[in-house]
Amino acid sequence: MASITLILVFHVFIIIIISLLQSSKGKQIICNTLSCGDIVIAFPFGLKESNQDPLCSYSTNPTFQLSCNNQRQTILNLPKTDDLIIKNIDYITQTIHVNDPKGCLPKRYLDNNFNLSDSAFKLNPEIYSTYNLTFLRCPSNVTELPLAPISCLRDKEHSNSSSSPVIVSWAPPPLSQTCEVISTALVPLPSMDIPMWPWPNLESDVELVWTKPRCGDCLLDGQVCGFSEEDENRLQVECFPSPSNQGLSRSVKYGIAMGVGIPGLLCLIGLCYSICGKMRRTVPLYEQRTSNLPTITISLEPLPSFAMGLDGATIEKYPKTLIGESGRLLKANDNTCSICLSEYQPKETLRSIPECNHYFHAACIDEWLKMNGTCPICRNSPETYSSTGPSFSSLFLSPNSSPLSSSR
Repeated sequence: MASITLILVFHVFIIIIISLLQSSKGKQIICNTLSCGDIVIAFPFGLKESNQDPLCSYSTNPTFQLSCNNQRQTILNLPKTDDLIIKNIDYITQTIHVNDPKGCLPKRYLDNNFNLSDSAFKLNPEIYSTYNLTFLRCPSNVTELPLAPISCLRDKEHSNSSSSPVIVSWAPPPLSQTCEVISTALVPLPSMDIPMWPWPNLESDVELVWTKPRCGDCLLDGQVCGFSEEDENRLQVECFPSPSNQGLSRSVKYGIAMGVGIPGLLCLIGLCYSICGKMRRTVPLYEQRTSNLPTITISLEPLPSFAMGLDGATIEKYPKTLIGESGRLLKANDNTCSICLSEYQPKETLRSIPECNHYFHAACIDEWLKMNGTCPICRNSPETYSSTGPSFSSLFLSPNSSPLSSSR
């Protein structure tokens, strides 16, 4: 019990340490929830037009400061390119989907106006690779190669014409005679084998990621991410309980569960052991001794019956017979010894059992009757032969049909 008490004290000490570590964290800055259109704006993002505390966003990088235009579109401001529209923000995977405000990203690629350097964002490396592609303007009847028309690059003054911009990864000589080369540009495409068909839609949204600050783990833990007041100079990002779920964090709850559950289980085991020990000491000594003795079970089922073998004197009283030279038997169909399965031969000695008149080789039946006092064929137990002595008869005929008898 002393060791259990020490373990209990140790776990309580762990709970106190965890609680102190939790309380040593800085106080969370309370930030209001912001939104622009359908986009919810939370740490690390901030909204320029709001009067938020600077610590409510990752203010060390200005690219996390978003804008909201008159059309209630969330705008991402980048240092080396024009603004982009944010279509979606996933705070757990730390990804955003962006597009051109005018819906024509290919125009941005042609104008070299898609530069993510000096920002917190980059193309998602798990999806995109960058390719140097050639933009061509070809007649609509050109079908030698898989071409993907880009509707947003169609000339307004030629909107009804039969020509439209297309994009390919190379410009073969045959196309150079019928198509006009517009320009070449670096274009992000899904990582696939080139050439590909059909071509991906270059006007669709592009997925960007950010890696710092890393807040996805906080959200998976049911908490929120942010700065603390004491960390204003260091700008250390921490996880805090969600305002909608105030209370202890999961790590503290886990520590309390371990600190209370394990000692409680050990105490229960110790209590059961102590009670069992007391009950054992109260049992009389003779009951303890008899309880350790093995249990003996006696079966009352009857033993199977079997016939014991006969002694040699009894066996010698059974009659013997000598087969004549003709080999003729009293029973024509009974010409094989049922014990050794050999056919009877002339001048062989047989022995018969008087009760059933079954006969066998004398040597075979003698060995049989010594082990089992029953007839090998009918399984009847012969009675003790009442003759005063063994006999040797001529039950089988000789070639002259005169019986040959002999007695010992």
